[in-house]
Amino acid sequence: MTRIDTVHRAIRHIYEAALAPGQWSGAVTAVAQAIGGHKAILSAQGSGTPGLAVMSGGELPPPWIQREVEHGLIRWTHACPIGKPLREHALMADPAFRQSALYTDIIGPAGGFHGIAAPLLRLPDHQVVFAAGRESCAVDFSPKDVNAARRIVPHLAAAVQVQSRLDLADRRARDAYEVIARLDFGVILLDARMRPIFANPRAERLARDGDGLILTRHHVSAVSAGDARALQDAIAAAVGVNGRGAGVDGVAAVPLAPMRRAVTRRPPLAPLVVRILPVDASDVPDGISTATRVILFLMEPDRPPGIDPVLLATTFRFTRREAALAILLARGMDLAEAATELGIAKGTARSYLKQVLAKTYTHRQAEMVSVVLRVGMEVSR
Repeated sequence: MTRIDTVHRAIRHIYEAALAPGQWSGAVTAVAQAIGGHKAILSAQGSGTPGLAVMSGGELPPPWIQREVEHGLIRWTHACPIGKPLREHALMADPAFRQSALYTDIIGPAGGFHGIAAPLLRLPDHQVVFAAGRESCAVDFSPKDVNAARRIVPHLAAAVQVQSRLDLADRRARDAYEVIARLDFGVILLDARMRPIFANPRAERLARDGDGLILTRHHVSAVSAGDARALQDAIAAAVGVNGRGAGVDGVAAVPLAPMRRAVTRRPPLAPLVVRILPVDASDVPDGISTATRVILFLMEPDRPPGIDPVLLATTFRFTRREAALAILLARGMDLAEAATELGIAKGTARSYLKQVLAKTYTHRQAEMVSVVLRVGMEVSR
């Protein structure tokens, strides 16, 4: 196998490892082989990184050695440019390197000496460094070895960042669904074909009671034929909103049927109020499946969701009016209904909404509602 073949193989392994973290050891091994290293490590310190991978046999050293390697390599390569592999003598003269803690504590006892290293990521909360080494009895890395490393390291850095983003997305998704699962009102996410993607326990319980709402793997409907038609028509209209554009209040500029439907239940229970919120891919709150096109909020009029206005005001520095508006919107009202409830003009409510969006660092009403629910919701245990 030629040098260029080993480089290409290493790059392929790197991107496979970004999608399957369990393959990082094999990827680091492939990189070491491509540049002629006897051993190699991927040292990650902080959050959102793939961890420490050791070349030899893919086995991790004891934790205390991991910590020494992580801190030693990061200190050693602190002045090295991101993504640029350098031999150890370019970073530190050989006599000084022999006296360094990294050499005396880790590299020397392992029989190594010659090294090549490259920082891959350097952020306040996490850093990643790649390093490969040769035993002290071997010759130093050649210019061709360094050139091979220069071809590979940009891909290694890109793969580390890809995995970091994927890990962050996974954590956000887990957090978002956990919050939705604990809400004390029903939430159902639907895709463009009006099929449920996710339903929280409250929504499932309302459907399981067999009193008004029907929820299956393929659709959301109602027991009453009239309610079912009205609900399906409203959901279809919400799906059709995507791509038409929306105003600051999240309501499409094109006149539509009201995005609220009632689902009759047996007396003395009041009908469920189903709020239908259309969303597109750019409007989906962080951590929620981007296939979501409609969010249904299932409200029980005699059981409104509890949101702590004091906590909201403290967290976001809302005024009393801003907190009240945010809570009403989070409970499923549209801007006009919230304005009527507060006894203010819609233009005034719109001004409050702009302040709420700014203070929550959001740009759309759906995104703001997600934030408000995460922070202020009194969740069930």
